Amino acid sequence: MKTLSERIAFLLTQRPTLERWVGCYDEVALKSWLDRELGDHRRLEQWVDGSRVVPRGPVLHVVSGNTEHAAFQSVFRTILLGCQSWVKVPSAGLLEFEKWASELCLFEVKRELPEAWRNPEVAVIYGGEETITFFRDWLSPQTRIIEHGPKLSAAFVFEQREGLEKQLAEDVMRYGQRGCLSVQSIYVAGDVEGFCERLANALEEQRPPTLSGQAKIAATLSEAGGIRNARELARFQIANGAKMKLWESDNFVDWTILLDGDSALLRTSPSGGFVRVIPMPDALTPETLGDEIAFLSTAVVEPLSEADCLETLAPPRICAAGNAQEPGIFWHPDGEMPLAGLVRWRDLG
Repeated sequence: MKTLSERIAFLLTQRPTLERWVGCYDEVALKSWLDRELGDHRRLEQWVDGSRVVPRGPVLHVVSGNTEHAAFQSVFRTILLGCQSWVKVPSAGLLEFEKWASELCLFEVKRELPEAWRNPEVAVIYGGEETITFFRDWLSPQTRIIEHGPKLSAAFVFEQREGLEKQLAEDVMRYGQRGCLSVQSIYVAGDVEGFCERLANALEEQRPPTLSGQAKIAATLSEAGGIRNARELARFQIANGAKMKLWESDNFVDWTILLDGDSALLRTSPSGGFVRVIPMPDALTPETLGDEIAFLSTAVVEPLSEADCLETLAPPRICAAGNAQEPGIFWHPDGEMPLAGLVRWRDLG
């Protein structure tokens, strides 16, 4: 696929598989995306106003195993640009991505890291600090590294309305609350306990049973252990006078709500549907929400007209309730332009 037209035509044939992971797109959207980041999509193939761009490569994609989004989205971008790709998936694999890749034979996918992959032109790394630190040391000093470290998302409810809790339950529960776009904390103005009661009902509806009675996206053993420990710690704190209240799914650890009236700090959760609900503080600032605010990925704001209230937090992405997991192809992960970092510019004149 040497030409942009050929690559776009190919990606259009892959929509039945890819749109679940990258968002909806068509030819107009893909060219518009390139225009936004490169100034003009034609720069991939010709001089435009004295400049053109050259796809970087090889590009090493190191993707995490929490969801398959990163693998599909990262490779999607390099296919559009025409970059050569190597993909390192977790040792446990990413079954749907690997099946799709094996049918295409367009790029290499490996679970073990080959020594020959030490010197890509660009490495796009998704993972925790340990993973990122390893690749900083392992890769050639000449490799351009684009890092996507651990992130979390939160919701800010300034006004409650009918149906809101159902949308927020989707923002929490889709993909087992494992992605960086999954809501882990909800700040609520007004009747917080009433909100928690309605959210509990909505979360319960979000766990459709399988034949075994388990949720479709169940917590891993490690997550389940973390959830049980967090529940027991909350019960101990409540017994000792903490201003907290707990709602939890029966029999399984499919969802948990912890109403925390003692601390407004943003914190990570054990995942698996564990969400902290916090009374809205008087001021939304890095000081009141704490150090974890630096890792905020998406802020769900209800109503969206109150988005300016988060200006001191400057989240990379703000969206309406129910849309946390659907950023679309024009999204800037971690506030970066994902296509622009994968090309080199050339100037004429």
